[in-house]
Amino acid sequence: MRDEDEGTETRRDDPHNAEVQKAFNARCTESNTATNASDGVNYAVGTMVWTLFDYYGEPPTGGPEVIGTFGQYDVCGFPKAAGFWYRTQWLLSIPDGPDKTFPTRGAYEVRIVESWESPDSFPSTRGNKTRAIHAYSNAPAIELFVNGKSQGVRAVTRMVHGPGSYAEWTAVPWEAGTIKAVARDGHGNAVASAQKKTNGKASLISLTIDAPSKLTGTGSSLFADGQDAALLRASIVDETGRVMHLATNNISFRVVSGPGVVQGTHNGDIHSQLSSSAPAHPAYHGLVRAVIRVTSVSARSPAERSLLQQIDVRGPMASDAEKASEDADVIVVEASSPGFASATISIPVSSHPEDDVMAVAGTVAGTPVTFFEDEAGIEETNEETMITTIV
Repeated sequence: MRDEDEGTETRRDDPHNAEVQKAFNARCTESNTATNASDGVNYAVGTMVWTLFDYYGEPPTGGPEVIGTFGQYDVCGFPKAAGFWYRTQWLLSIPDGPDKTFPTRGAYEVRIVESWESPDSFPSTRGNKTRAIHAYSNAPAIELFVNGKSQGVRAVTRMVHGPGSYAEWTAVPWEAGTIKAVARDGHGNAVASAQKKTNGKASLISLTIDAPSKLTGTGSSLFADGQDAALLRASIVDETGRVMHLATNNISFRVVSGPGVVQGTHNGDIHSQLSSSAPAHPAYHGLVRAVIRVTSVSARSPAERSLLQQIDVRGPMASDAEKASEDADVIVVEASSPGFASATISIPVSSHPEDDVMAVAGTVAGTPVTFFEDEAGIEETNEETMITTIV
């Protein structure tokens, strides 16, 4: 996601237009000879990809971008297209065995890169009647449908076997509704599917917690050490709950109650020159990230608290030491935007040693990772990605 509707390729590699790189996607990674070389030989034990996350500095053109775009995740930690491409190439395509850390049990996956909005929504395709669509899968073929009408089957191969590690349809007739990708095995059987729909009207703000979360292995609460931070995700969604892909509404965050402070916000846009320490940011592809830091130091010893008050002479702990040391068990945060009802969420806070960041990491480190809910076979009914495990 993040900027995959136009300008998805590098200026060097894109055969279709001269757009400057705005995302790091399959064509870029597939054409990276260093990555391909290390994957394609039996004497290499691994590959280092530069980089995992986007980062400030080293913009691809020297400006007006302010962020390097080479990551699989943007600066907010939201996944980009490349993350899903690596997932199909490096995780799902590799047979389970003693040298594969995370078993996937023969699962197939398919991912549609672009949204299914009108070509008139994007400057580079305004006036067009068709759209280019890409899809990733570890299956050998993908068939594309628009409102039930097939747009043809495209072969997919592993990067180490040569170009063609993704499916591409260059001129898909656009009509409002549903676009669906069906991954097919070598016998033509459907093994996974994914779909995207044309957005409706922006209806509300959805506010959720990415961390702390047991789903992400980051525990269930913030630790009251004055430093731990929560990652909130604010989404502009339509009446069916789908993220509005083109939404740019400004979203503001504030701590309503509890020992917390809005440490910063961002939207992942590489062109954004707004302050990342501000309590508000416009949505980018419908999303805004907020970082909420705990200000309570109730989990620290009296000696540590005293030192913190001397060091953090301008921070919230020093200016309001008593409040910072309260043993409050929740931080309530509000997200608001003009024209929408405000959304609130509660972030648990704990002073128990087992909720310390390092303790949580030690609990989950080395434990098996379950990528799919049911080891015996399940379809994960996610609108954008459906996974089928073959047993």
